[in-house]
Amino acid sequence: MANYTYPGTDTLKNKFGETDFDRVQRLEARAVAARLVEIEAGFGPTGQFDGHHLRAIHWHLFQDVYEWAGRMRNEHVKLSDGTVATEPVMHKQGGLDFLAGHLISRTLDNLSNKVRDADYLRGLPREEFATRAADIMSVLNAIHPFRDGNGRTQRAFVSALADQAGHSLDFTVVSRERMIQASIAANDHDDPTVMRRLFDEISDPSRVAALHQAIGFFEKRGFAWNDRYLATTEPGRQVELMMVGTAGDHFMGRTSSQILIGNTSDLPDPHPRSHETFTIVPAAVATHEKAGDPVRDDPDDHTPPRGRGDRGR
Repeated sequence: MANYTYPGTDTLKNKFGETDFDRVQRLEARAVAARLVEIEAGFGPTGQFDGHHLRAIHWHLFQDVYEWAGRMRNEHVKLSDGTVATEPVMHKQGGLDFLAGHLISRTLDNLSNKVRDADYLRGLPREEFATRAADIMSVLNAIHPFRDGNGRTQRAFVSALADQAGHSLDFTVVSRERMIQASIAANDHDDPTVMRRLFDEISDPSRVAALHQAIGFFEKRGFAWNDRYLATTEPGRQVELMMVGTAGDHFMGRTSSQILIGNTSDLPDPHPRSHETFTIVPAAVATHEKAGDPVRDDPDDHTPPRGRGDRGR
């Protein structure tokens, strides 16, 4: 018994009464974006970073769209059409199933107890905070407590956790493809490093600024950066890249599957030419001192694998 979707469709039953999938997605995105602005402005729900707090955030974000906003997927929700919606078992195409419904509340309680015992991650250096917040995100992702909207709810939840701990997380520079890969690595392969690297970057203002600059360049050119793994180079980690281009303090390079932004000061002298392959060990994180387009060439000369669906919704 699921009953979350209209019969014969993949469209979730919604307060708009729309059965067209694409139109519902657009209406949902607009409504949720407005509610997210309220949360970011300080008018969203507050709480103790437990299951109740997570539910309150989901309800706030999706209250205009779904009757089951704020309800866990294992609950039995009586809908206005007379059906009862519940989905305690959720399968992932090509991956492990999400947590069984009867374990959701208990696992959220365990997580919230650990967060409380860690004093809500207050007083930690940025790097340690990023690691621990990334692990919380991975656990929430594996639980997947709601039928839909888990990604946006989780991001709002950990962002609020960061704010009260004296840190910040900027998810606007995280591509959909990167979040998918981080989630798959953590949940399907028990590898937390991809999510931890992601959080390390989005908690670092200098690296966030470098990514914003690159994204601005991409958007001017109509480049679908959301479908690519976009990141900054990692200090101390050797990487082989194909040069795309340079501008000011930044360069852009590519691996077979990633687009990376780094400091021009890390490049060999003379700087590699466009399409030339080179190896570097970055000495420092990417900085943001000069504005301007970060590249002077085409970042998509070699197309990496496409995304596999929006696991971060």
